Amino acid sequence: MASIKIPTSFNIDLEFETANLFQRFLGWLLDTLIRLVYCIALGYTVYNMQLGEVTSYVVYFFLGVLPMLFYFLVLEIIMNGQTPGKLIMNIKVRNMQGGKPSISQHLIRWLFRMLETPYIFWNGIIPIIAMLRSPYDQRLGDIVAGTIVVSTKTKASLNDTIFRDMSAVDYQPHFPQILKLSDRDMNKIKTLMDQAIKSNNPELAARVAYRVRDVLEIKTDMQPVEFLETVLNDYNYYTTR
Repeated sequence: MASIKIPTSFNIDLEFETANLFQRFLGWLLDTLIRLVYCIALGYTVYNMQLGEVTSYVVYFFLGVLPMLFYFLVLEIIMNGQTPGKLIMNIKVRNMQGGKPSISQHLIRWLFRMLETPYIFWNGIIPIIAMLRSPYDQRLGDIVAGTIVVSTKTKASLNDTIFRDMSAVDYQPHFPQILKLSDRDMNKIKTLMDQAIKSNNPELAARVAYRVRDVLEIKTDMQPVEFLETVLNDYNYYTTR
């Protein structure tokens, strides 16, 4: 299992473990079993409905062929880089900066999947060779798309840094003034906020929040901890765009 260090905007390298061949195969196998069960259930249902031949073909196409064809593409987009199989195996697709892949990257991976499917022996050899030769265990589709499959467990806890992955949410920032602060300022704010929460010291959180509002000339009715969390989220949003 290889590791990859992804630099953030805060002078912090986050180290991820890449998903190895065994993990990815098990994830694919679980997804295959899920699709197989779905197809069996669909076939049993349609058969018992005693539909006409033409109607049955239409139902099979729209409820069977299309869902199976677009299974990986659609689910990896709406599940933030995961399918049910990947979710169970604790792995997900990321771009090479550690963020959420774009739609075009997902599409490229999906198109190359058709050439790499293990259903046909020789096609199944392609991703195996690519992953064995890649330093980050990438299949051919990952290499072309600029993506990587990583473990959802990072060696360095994100909770210990000011880094927040804002690419996975439709976030709306509140305070553009936050860009006046530096990485060092934000790390200090994060440290003091964590200290206030752990020691159950609302006075400390209030003093930190008051100082930030005063320096940035911000007027808000947010509670101190909520305000400081918003400040951290805003900083991540603006510095990663």
